[in-house]
Amino acid sequence: MEEGKNIKDVTHMDLPIDWENIFDSSPATVGVHADSISDGLILSLSNLGHVDIEYIAAITGERYKTVIETLKGSIYQNPRTWEECFYKGWETAEEYLSGNLYDKYAVAVENNRKYKGYFNDNIEAIEKVFPEYIDFEEIYITLGSPWIPTEIIDSFISQMYRLKATQELTVHNEQLGVWEIVDKSFLSWATYIEGPYGTEKVNSIQILENTLNMKPVAVYKTIPSTTTSSGKKRVIDEQATIEAQEKQNQMIAYFKKWVWKSDKRKNLLEQIYNQKYGSNRKRNFDGSFLTFPNMSSEIQLYPYQKDAVARMIFTPNTLLAHDVGSGKTYAMIAAGMEMKRMGISNKNMYVVPNNIVGQWKDIFEQMYPNAKLLTIEPKTFKPINRKQVMEEIRDEDYDGIIIAYSCFERIKLSVDYRIERLKTKKAELENEKNNNLQYPRKIDREIKKIKEELGKLTVAQEVDYDGVYFEDMGVTKLFVDEAHNFKNVPFDTKIGNVMGLNPKGSKKCEEMFHKVQCVQKNGGGVILATGTPITNSITDAYIMQRYLQNGELGLLDLQHFDGWIGMFAEKNTEFEIDVDTSSYRITTRFSRFHNLPELTTLLASIADFHQVDGAENIPKHNGYKDALISKSYDLKKYLEEISKRAEAVRMGAVLRTVDNMLKITTDGRKAALDMRLVDSSLSVGCQSKVGRCVENVANIYFRTMKDRLTQVIFCDYSTPKKGFNIYDDIKVRLKNLGIPENEIAFAHSANTEKKRKQLFDDVRKGKIRVILGSTFKIGMGVNIQDRLIALHHIDVPWRPADMVQREGRILRQGNINQEVEIYRYITEGSFDAYSWQLLETKQRFISELLAGSLVERSGSDIEDSVLDYAEVKALAVGNPLVKDRVEAYNELTKYKILQRKYVEARIAWEKEAMELPGKIKHQKDIISKCVDDIEFVKKWNKKYPNPKNNDEKKKLVEERKFIRTTIHQAIKENVLETKERKFIKYRGFDIILPTNMKSEKPYVWLQNNGRYYVELGDTEVGNLVRIDNYLNNLNDHLKELEESLEKQQTKLRDIKTNLSKDENFYDQINHYRKLVEELDEKLGVNNNGK
Repeated sequence: MEEGKNIKDVTHMDLPIDWENIFDSSPATVGVHADSISDGLILSLSNLGHVDIEYIAAITGERYKTVIETLKGSIYQNPRTWEECFYKGWETAEEYLSGNLYDKYAVAVENNRKYKGYFNDNIEAIEKVFPEYIDFEEIYITLGSPWIPTEIIDSFISQMYRLKATQELTVHNEQLGVWEIVDKSFLSWATYIEGPYGTEKVNSIQILENTLNMKPVAVYKTIPSTTTSSGKKRVIDEQATIEAQEKQNQMIAYFKKWVWKSDKRKNLLEQIYNQKYGSNRKRNFDGSFLTFPNMSSEIQLYPYQKDAVARMIFTPNTLLAHDVGSGKTYAMIAAGMEMKRMGISNKNMYVVPNNIVGQWKDIFEQMYPNAKLLTIEPKTFKPINRKQVMEEIRDEDYDGIIIAYSCFERIKLSVDYRIERLKTKKAELENEKNNNLQYPRKIDREIKKIKEELGKLTVAQEVDYDGVYFEDMGVTKLFVDEAHNFKNVPFDTKIGNVMGLNPKGSKKCEEMFHKVQCVQKNGGGVILATGTPITNSITDAYIMQRYLQNGELGLLDLQHFDGWIGMFAEKNTEFEIDVDTSSYRITTRFSRFHNLPELTTLLASIADFHQVDGAENIPKHNGYKDALISKSYDLKKYLEEISKRAEAVRMGAVLRTVDNMLKITTDGRKAALDMRLVDSSLSVGCQSKVGRCVENVANIYFRTMKDRLTQVIFCDYSTPKKGFNIYDDIKVRLKNLGIPENEIAFAHSANTEKKRKQLFDDVRKGKIRVILGSTFKIGMGVNIQDRLIALHHIDVPWRPADMVQREGRILRQGNINQEVEIYRYITEGSFDAYSWQLLETKQRFISELLAGSLVERSGSDIEDSVLDYAEVKALAVGNPLVKDRVEAYNELTKYKILQRKYVEARIAWEKEAMELPGKIKHQKDIISKCVDDIEFVKKWNKKYPNPKNNDEKKKLVEERKFIRTTIHQAIKENVLETKERKFIKYRGFDIILPTNMKSEKPYVWLQNNGRYYVELGDTEVGNLVRIDNYLNNLNDHLKELEESLEKQQTKLRDIKTNLSKDENFYDQINHYRKLVEELDEKLGVNNNGK
């Protein structure tokens, strides 16, 4: 279509006359009627899954344009999908006004120009909901952040090496996520490469390249060895590496300081960041319109489940991150059936843990008694009938296919599919190489790796296999239950040896990732459901994003792990002893995470998060019942020994193969549970966790005899085995108190699927009334909640996810008890209380991250449950002074923050004290010019008085008409122009069209001696009246200018007064620092707080 085509031509393009009155009577509309257009919209969403103007018109009997006009504000036409047709491409306001609004705004503005104001409503609506602009001071930036332009990096390098001119020095390959210095020889020639940011053993160019790629610097040396054939081995040179890493840290610090020195740089980076990451708006989904016509009337979904179903219908990929026990299964089944009914998805496959396939089938049949189901379990998927089952999946039209994990793993992607995928990747890399003269060498290495893999696959092609592959099955929606089991996906990283991460991944998870991509590639979607999407570290979020929003990550330069880390994480590199070699190795952990609101907004576009509450048929739980156990003499002595071990580890007096903080933490937890776990010669005292737990269990048992209510005891540290263990000890004690042995069971005894099913069934019926198990055995995917009245944490779970999974056994739908009890057994003065506090803090952080409610822009990671030396020392002492130390340190931190803020304020005052005199002088100059213009207007009015006869009046009317029409037309054509221009003179003043003007806020500049901003409206006549009024009332503007001058002068006086005072917080800081040091000395801790 030609530029500036009138929308009137567009709306009837390729349409027969009176098309708007020809209604569709397709099967989708037969028998469907809506009494109003708003009802028609609801039916369109509930029956088709999208806004369809034709459909709404057909079922209401209204004209297309009437439908559109009635729904104005509730729906918007997407310029990307409208196909130049007035009734196509419509979306709900919730859908259109979410996602990357900067991108949508740019598209709307471009099309608005092209189609002469047709998308004015879009532009106005987007501007009203734009996210709050993020100031540069709030943005975390580091050397190697993936979004920084190469020009900025090149400029920094030129500054750092004192090069005479900035030139192209680096290239960033977004496809590979690699930074490379393109001409190291030039830099080596042009710079002093060892200093100030290089060392004798590592030059600064190598340090720079490592830093850009988020890679720690490591220096190696060769030492004699009796264990290698060469008699030598390569090991970390600790001292040289420490020196090089310090240079790396200095380089990063210098970069940040350099960025801050230039307002131009800061403004550019601020703009880039906001456009790319700060303009995303979360979409809220409302499923209240859904009626589920094929669902059993016995089943009623909760509002949050309906909202989740709506999300799964409207978006291709979803992370269903609802709390454990909140009914994710129901939401997934309902979503699949609705998408099948609407024609959105033809084949829905549900991949579920082996032990709950039967449970899934039962729920599915309860919800949809008439559904055509295929259930695949290991016993029905044996080699003899596997081919037949896979053909059935491919050929039959099932409403749902429920398949066990192990069966799903046996359905393979074909070698041909893998070869085609690798060929596509190879072609993309070769295209990248051909289009860039300066390309990273890694492209060649990647192409070589792909060729080698292709060679292996070609040899491995299964010529004789004539069965069905996964890609042949036509799965359009893949639902994966308990998806945290598939987080160990391989990924590339140059960081190396990251604590808690396994870049190599597992074959099972890699296969799942490829199958997910296969479904997505063919236009399908994926739903990953888990109550614990983040378990080990915030980096778990990256894996979920790779599964579900890989394309979006690519657009944001975050598809590679190192780039994602460069955006969100701050790493800390340390040395530790390699357990296998006894040599030093570098380990990296992510100590802090930054730009968290942008991460949560990204996650919110895929994650449907929900925390349970009492209104959802979840039992109430009014806080933990904490059973406090006094510290025994034996435990006190053992913790003193623990303290000595921690000191030895800290001083390096013991090999970490022999002892380390993980072993110490584990032993401390065991001792807190029962001292017999660390010293079998001891006898149990009258006060013990086991004794208190058994007492509580027995009391509840006899109190709830009539209803045969049940209890679960969780214990991870001492599972059933020969010799002493907590399980057998509890069982013997319960029997002694009168509980029959046949009503007590260990989850570990059910060692087959049949036995597990029978055990859990017996618990649900109340035949088994006390079940003991570990988090691993019964903490996930186990439904025993029916009669559960109490849960007992006899030890502390390691991770927040473990705590959530444990408590999800009792806090879930289907429990007949309206209120339940959760007990925690805490040994005073041990690791218990502190460990529980850590867990709660971490879980709160995870919940806020997923819910998108984080206020803080930065936070610590959640992965580390191993206590450090200071924590062990303080806990081992068990001294009340620990509390005093914590409070003193908090006060010290508070006053340090206040001091920093005071220093920042003082710097700002000093800056303003320097700038304000110039601003005041400038303001006086503006006032002087305004006074001159007031006189000019008076003289002009005198020179050109009001017309005295009809001819003069007529002439004036024509002139004013011409001027107002000219102004009005010029304003319409000036939207988002990048150059300012004068275009007409009026009453002796130049009228100037501004730059970057928005259509909904038109204005002009009037200029003579001074320059004046005049806001305009929508009408020609009104605009000229506004200009006349402004000129006739310049005295009012002069008054405003004089008031502004007075404010500036007052502000300068106040600032000078503030600068004359010295209201620092050094006294408080010194006081609390001294107090912390004194307490540390008493507690034997000598590191923090200084």
